[in-house]
Amino acid sequence: MTLSHRAHIDLLSSPGSVMLVSVATIRGSTPREAGAFMLIGKDGVSGTIGGGNLEHQVTRKVRGELAGAAKTDDTDDTDDAAIADAEIVRFPLGPGLGQCCGGSVDVGFHHLGPSQKADLLAAFQKLSSGGVSPNGCWVTVPVTGNQLRVADDDQATVLANTFGALRGGMMAHNGADVLCLRLDDAVTPVWIFGAGHVGKALVGALSPLPFSIHMVDSRDDYLAELAGRVDEAGQTAGKLHLCQSDQPQDEVADIPPGAHVLILTHNHALDFDICRAALARDDLGFVGMIGSQTKRARFVRRLSDRGFSAAEIGRLTCPIGVSGITGKQPAVIAASVAVQLLTVREAQMAQNQPILKTASDGIIGR
Repeated sequence: MTLSHRAHIDLLSSPGSVMLVSVATIRGSTPREAGAFMLIGKDGVSGTIGGGNLEHQVTRKVRGELAGAAKTDDTDDTDDAAIADAEIVRFPLGPGLGQCCGGSVDVGFHHLGPSQKADLLAAFQKLSSGGVSPNGCWVTVPVTGNQLRVADDDQATVLANTFGALRGGMMAHNGADVLCLRLDDAVTPVWIFGAGHVGKALVGALSPLPFSIHMVDSRDDYLAELAGRVDEAGQTAGKLHLCQSDQPQDEVADIPPGAHVLILTHNHALDFDICRAALARDDLGFVGMIGSQTKRARFVRRLSDRGFSAAEIGRLTCPIGVSGITGKQPAVIAASVAVQLLTVREAQMAQNQPILKTASDGIIGR
């Protein structure tokens, strides 16, 4: 099993039928959220709906159906008519599955024939190239059929506003239940000022996580070292954006609302200018700066002298990282900060989560 977009592309490019398996609804404690999905083919699996015996049983079920529908000739083709287009199956996560989560999962099974595979493949290829709107890449499938639809930009906006930071789930549309799945992670932009050792380590730590990374530095050679950092799994591709700026503090004005900011340049005076510009905004999700308590106290005094209120200064997190981790190695600092950003992100997601709506005519269908 592999989790990258490239793995989905490879599986959808291979011959034979593929089953889209997704978490439609959840009750109680479950290993994955609604909207999580995986693809299962005769010889490959990509993605995950939570692992464990649940995923094992789901994979066995799909493989059995694909094997039972295999044609008797020498090709890898299956008799698509012998496979159900769509099915929702409930799996209690109790002793029967050898899992002690205690909840239950309704799992959607949608058989993808050639046309559905082609549509989903094109969506993942666009996603992998970075050509996706901020509202994400969404697909919808009816509960009772396999008419997979890739949402256009307007529909993606509606779905993103409906589900917020969730991966998707069920939605009522014209009196029928439709399963909505977000193919990409709902990423949070992180602007890192400073491409030194810790900045580079943060790129590695944050790349597999639901963040898009914007690295700003005045030094061309430091950015050049990052330009080729695309790992074999493609985790950095499309998620790392480099910005050379002789005045990094001026870039703060272009940061989108809700983004996280990390300040760790090679120059304390530059740190202060960036910090001052960031704290002048009240719409950023997080403003953090590397440094000691002594550095924080010095900056607090200078900010206060320049008219910043206690509330504005209170938006600064310095030092950064989670308490209890004291290592100074760049990789250790990066891991600690990554946990901190995930914690902040999760709290903001919970606070901003909308109430799910019912779709009106024209929202999903094409």
